[in-house]
Amino acid sequence: MRKSNRPWVAAVSAVAAGSLLLGGCAAGSADSDGGDAADVSDELVVALAGDIDNFDPHTNQLIIYEYAIRELVFSSLVDYDVDLNLQGDLATEFEANEDATEFPFPLDADAVFHDGTPVDAAAVIESLERAADGTDSIWSGRLADVQSYDAPDDQTVVITLNSPNAAFLSGIASIAIVAPSGFDDASSSPVGSGPYEFVSWSANDEIVLERFEDYFGEAAATESIVYKPVADQQVALNSLYSGDIDIVSSVTSATAEQVDTDRAGIVEPSATNSLSLIEFNASGTLGDERVRQALAMALDKESIRDIAYGGDGSIQWSPIPESSWAYAEQEGYSYDLDAAAALLEEAGASDLSFTLEIPSGFPDAEQIARVWQASLAEIGVTLTPNVTELSVWLDAYVSRNYDATWNVFNVGADPNSFFDIIMNPHLTDDYVSPEVSGLAADALAVSDESARADIYGELQQILVEELPIMTVQFTPIYSVAATGVDGYAVNPLGWPMLTDATVAE
Repeated sequence: MRKSNRPWVAAVSAVAAGSLLLGGCAAGSADSDGGDAADVSDELVVALAGDIDNFDPHTNQLIIYEYAIRELVFSSLVDYDVDLNLQGDLATEFEANEDATEFPFPLDADAVFHDGTPVDAAAVIESLERAADGTDSIWSGRLADVQSYDAPDDQTVVITLNSPNAAFLSGIASIAIVAPSGFDDASSSPVGSGPYEFVSWSANDEIVLERFEDYFGEAAATESIVYKPVADQQVALNSLYSGDIDIVSSVTSATAEQVDTDRAGIVEPSATNSLSLIEFNASGTLGDERVRQALAMALDKESIRDIAYGGDGSIQWSPIPESSWAYAEQEGYSYDLDAAAALLEEAGASDLSFTLEIPSGFPDAEQIARVWQASLAEIGVTLTPNVTELSVWLDAYVSRNYDATWNVFNVGADPNSFFDIIMNPHLTDDYVSPEVSGLAADALAVSDESARADIYGELQQILVEELPIMTVQFTPIYSVAATGVDGYAVNPLGWPMLTDATVAE
């Protein structure tokens, strides 16, 4: 049952029309108010929305881990630049054979791990095998179709797949290469080959990284980065004003509106791939497709955009960004409480009650819950928000121990990232759909972009109809930098780019 939704606004247009680039900040980056290299501080202090207690890049799937630790402590074969263009990292070049089954990667001969051992073909292969087969690895799906890892010489890795995979290069961009000597202690003492090396972690206090002087690429701009977990954004902002923090990695629209432009500037990317969504447990209380459709009809997206996101971002039903070559507009569901109530009655769920899990440190999620809760109450549905610490939320999420959960996901340059990370766990657990699984596999087996786009268009339509997940909207991305911060940028995934960032003393 598909309904017409209310008008939506393109994310890029919203950014251009409602720009909050203040305090001399250029689009996507922060600029210093002057000074020279001698005036640069040795330390950059960055506030995170929560703490990190697992530093293993093969098992931690938190966004804050991705940008705070994995991107800086580890290298990958390939990576993305600030505009999400694929580029070599450990690999000096990359290309596939014609049917996308064989991928040779010549390695940078200067690359060494933080323990001093070389990043050679044997080490890379050993790390990839760990990511493919390791206990609790989140990347095993991306490497499941690998036929072989070969090393024709010490500086070349060749990965051969059993079948074509048009998204393979983009898929391995997030797979960190871990030093074999650090496998056993990766969760507490990670060893990579990135521009920064891990120094220490104090629970709920700070994480310290130091510049790796033997890094094979361009040296990081600041000697050390200190992360401070601060769940309350107003507290983080006040700490920035006082000089205790230099960058608040992510803030909501409400916080962005409160920024004192004499003391800080807002940094945002040129576009947003940041998806705010509700994931349903399709085998539990909300197992009836009609129930999920009724809940969608009770989601007042316009009010949510106004209240939670300051009127910014893009209202839509597809989980693929509008900027993507694979995006297909979906009509979705009108906000219609009468229709929602009728559908619940048809499904025999008029007295429905369910819990929405929310990680702490995300006030926009709590605002979404309040708006949705008020609408649902009008039709006799009880929604109970349950806000928990990030680690507790993650345990419930991974074990699928929830009725529904809010989540935020940064959709990668290739749409397969959404199906790989978000949908695959559902497809093997609560939402078993041979049709969706088959189409997702088909989309990887062809290299022609237009043919892939047709398949992803069909997938988007099915997901909107059956609602194993429900898109809330693509959200604006804001970060706050103190006056004096230079070289700082944020990409469309919402990741702070810190290797070039400095702060004046």
